[in-house]
Amino acid sequence: MQHIQQMIDQHGGFEAVRTRYLRLENPPFMRLVIEVIGGPYPNGAYEISIAHYSEQNGDAMRDPEITFLVVPAEQGTTWTPLTFENSYLGCYQVVASVTPAGLIEARDPALMRDLRDFANQWDLNLKQQGFMEVFVRQYGDQIGATTEGTVTRQGDGPQGS
Repeated sequence: MQHIQQMIDQHGGFEAVRTRYLRLENPPFMRLVIEVIGGPYPNGAYEISIAHYSEQNGDAMRDPEITFLVVPAEQGTTWTPLTFENSYLGCYQVVASVTPAGLIEARDPALMRDLRDFANQWDLNLKQQGFMEVFVRQYGDQIGATTEGTVTRQGDGPQGS
């Protein structure tokens, strides 16, 4: 998830994304949302949700959403998948859980490997689909900002909805 990590870093890091989640509009693709949903844990790890959203009958639909435990380290950040959801298929899978210390407890190691492979391909697809450029266009004036005064709200700017 190197491209997602790059966006998080440029946005000010995990704490910045915790207070100012990323919502990327890139038609004709579904909206991409990146948010911190847990942590920090004692080991510095965070739980992150990456999801494509659309709507069906007024309900938010994920296609897909993958949650990860992200552990920063000197030799590189580790992204470990925890859950997978595809609302259209009625699919929700838990491949691992997190201990209070921020450690992984694998429930289905084979599915976790498959999901890690899927996530790596998804990350490449997001770059090829132009989400990195959309990030710069939507958040470029805030890259690295860490104050609450820079929160992006729906409807702000030229691409607001």
